[in-house]
Amino acid sequence: MTRYIALPMGEASGVSPEMIIKALQSENHRRYGGVIVIGDLDLFKKVSRDLLLPLPFSAYVETDEDLKQRQIEGENHIFYNLPTIDMDVFEYGKISENTGRATYACTAKAVELIQNSFANALVTVPLDARAISMAGIKESRYQTMIPEFCSSGRGINMLDSSGVKIFSHTHHVPLRKALEDITFEKILDTIIRVDSLTVNENIFDTEKPLAIASVNPHHADSLFYDEEERDILIPAIEAANNIGINIIGPVSGDHLMHRAKKGLYRAVITLFHDQAHIAAMSFDFEHTVTVTWGLPFLVVGVDRGAMLERAGKNMMQPYNLIQALQKASEYIQIGVNS
Repeated sequence: MTRYIALPMGEASGVSPEMIIKALQSENHRRYGGVIVIGDLDLFKKVSRDLLLPLPFSAYVETDEDLKQRQIEGENHIFYNLPTIDMDVFEYGKISENTGRATYACTAKAVELIQNSFANALVTVPLDARAISMAGIKESRYQTMIPEFCSSGRGINMLDSSGVKIFSHTHHVPLRKALEDITFEKILDTIIRVDSLTVNENIFDTEKPLAIASVNPHHADSLFYDEEERDILIPAIEAANNIGINIIGPVSGDHLMHRAKKGLYRAVITLFHDQAHIAAMSFDFEHTVTVTWGLPFLVVGVDRGAMLERAGKNMMQPYNLIQALQKASEYIQIGVNS
């Protein structure tokens, strides 16, 4: 039985459609299982013509009934046409209300297909939050959009970079706001959530501890801890240890990532967005993906911007999307659903 991944097209004026075409043409494409791409067929035909990239789809559908029939027939790469782009005004590299609304609509349809058992997981490609905001939509990122579609609480993101698994306490907030979110209660809650999400022995080495980063640099070399470590992080770690959670820290960020790369931890928790992303991208820029845990279904994403300046120029390599599709397929095969 073929298991399918739903793949919405992302930002139409960026590199996402090009990435999708190239990833499904790659020599690795048979490793993904089934893939349903949800997007505007006229747009994909334009990208195909302009970049001399043959479309990699074996079937095209416009209704759920047609999709079901193609799945029964065993088609692997299916394009679900959702006409959303006004091709008369479309331009590469130019976001608009139209492209933002198209991103939102295609993502909503992808989630609907999963909810109706046409697919088992969601893989996402870059969007542009500005375009979605231009369309008057408040939920301008996948982190807020997807929970809205499935009436779920927000998941928690994990970067997977060459096997190093990195969670972050805060996401996409200014550094000043991130510091305000470092409280005993919130840190302990993050530790408990991460611990509960890292118990699958097929994915995590559960014999190893979690580790959490420090707020301040080089605290281990000081004669005393700074107040964030002394008054917040260390008490939260001790409280977690007292309820049976195996976590160590706080560890200064440079030491933390070096040791994580050596495989000493089950997973690590950083405190700021860039504390996680700078390390992950340094480990393996082309193969780092984002896995979102805690939603009703598995979500694996390409952690990149829409790269508008490269759109329509045949400059984009699909390595991150290939990795995301392979990771989603791997997790589906071992029964990981969320």
